[in-house]
Amino acid sequence: MPFEFGLFLGCKRYGGRTHQSKTCLVLDRDRFRYQQFLSDIAGQDIEAHADDPARAVRHVRDWLRTASRRSRVPGHLKIWGRYESFLLDLPAICRELGHDLDQMTFVDYSTIVVDWLAEKAPRG
Repeated sequence: MPFEFGLFLGCKRYGGRTHQSKTCLVLDRDRFRYQQFLSDIAGQDIEAHADDPARAVRHVRDWLRTASRRSRVPGHLKIWGRYESFLLDLPAICRELGHDLDQMTFVDYSTIVVDWLAEKAPRG
């Protein structure tokens, strides 16, 4: 993803007001691993997830809370709990729809996620 990130930074720097206000989050396994293959991003804030998905969720949630300025972004524990609940439901959903969980297309997976979220959305 270094190429896409470079485009983002170029747009941010040279793209006018709309682009100058954009923000992004950079996640990597280790805090300084990026220096091996992308030295030009020195000065960017890199968050390390240490191959821990729950930690990555926490970083993304915290970034979204700050970047969006929304006060009602659920905490990372709630988000992680909903994800775990989805994972428990996923095998039964796949059986019902006739999908092989290990060979499902991204489009099918995305549709299942959207449908699950619509069904499980908090009421009120």
